Amino acid sequence: MEVRLDSRTNAPIGSFAVGDTGGWQSWRTVPANIGSVTGTHDVYLTFSSGQPADFVNVNWFGFGH
Repeated sequence: MEVRLDSRTNAPIGSFAVGDTGGWQSWRTVPANIGSVTGTHDVYLTFSSGQPADFVNVNWFGFGH
């Protein structure tokens, strides 16, 4: 999973791997290393897996410091 600002085609500001949790409703918190950002932006989460089927279910995405 990659995190991008303002456009889904902009360069990623961070990324993290999402692994199998064993089910669509089995949740896991995954921290990401994302550089400091200032200002107001649209945030895009982009995914790629190399497989044709659905592969991830995101329950929430948060920001902290």
